[in-house]
Amino acid sequence: MANNSAMVTARLREDVKAYGRKGSIVPVARGEMRNRFFPSGTADYVTLPELRKLRLSNTAVARDFNYGLASTTSEAMAPWQKDIPGDIKKMSNDEVVNASAFQKKVEVERLSPERGVELLEAFVRPRLEFYRQPIIEEKKEEEMVEEVPEPERKPQRSYGGGAGAELLAARMGGVVQPRMEKGKGEVVGPQAIYGSVSPLDVLQAVRAAMAENDEAKRVVLSEQDVQFVDLPETEGETAKVVKHVGDFAVEINLKGADTTVRRVVRVIPQEL
Repeated sequence: MANNSAMVTARLREDVKAYGRKGSIVPVARGEMRNRFFPSGTADYVTLPELRKLRLSNTAVARDFNYGLASTTSEAMAPWQKDIPGDIKKMSNDEVVNASAFQKKVEVERLSPERGVELLEAFVRPRLEFYRQPIIEEKKEEEMVEEVPEPERKPQRSYGGGAGAELLAARMGGVVQPRMEKGKGEVVGPQAIYGSVSPLDVLQAVRAAMAENDEAKRVVLSEQDVQFVDLPETEGETAKVVKHVGDFAVEINLKGADTTVRRVVRVIPQEL
């Protein structure tokens, strides 16, 4: 159910950080699967019959970008555990307050909002890609309605190519590519997907990217700091999630920062 050109569907043979638990079925970049996951025994390819079963059961195939990051935080805090009294669990609240006066105070160095924005710009790539299973509407021949002449379309402004052009296009209104009916070339509307892509999904992807750097992973973000902007009419102006294939603009608002970080969220259909 992964995209034929870029992704393959795989079953994890062990727990993998930012992907999921052992046994999870996730999309993996084709090159990553061929060069690392499969040779090392980390994951197996999902067979075509299994893919068909997943499709019939409407099972979404998605990686867990947040998996394993909690343990990373625990490992980072390990050196400071020695400063906590061993019998602190037996103390009352007053005793804990009194004891703290004699304990070494551990001050966690906080990053400035400006530095946080710099790290977001450096480690979060311009385009975040999410794969979702498309909703395929199968129609019988006798149910096909009479063809309606295609309305005249006004030429749209071209923004060129590349990630910069995609971000500019998203800023100008979040253009969603229309879905083409196979074999007929008719526009039948944006391709809907099972489930959605939410600010939480984006947050998990951002955290996974930031976790690769010791300083960047200290940037504190919450789901409320991420929001889609300039959504097209297909999603609704007040919508908080996207439910169609296409490119959408998202803003990351770090508390205390004067500027926001904008990125493009691309929703790609998983295909057999």
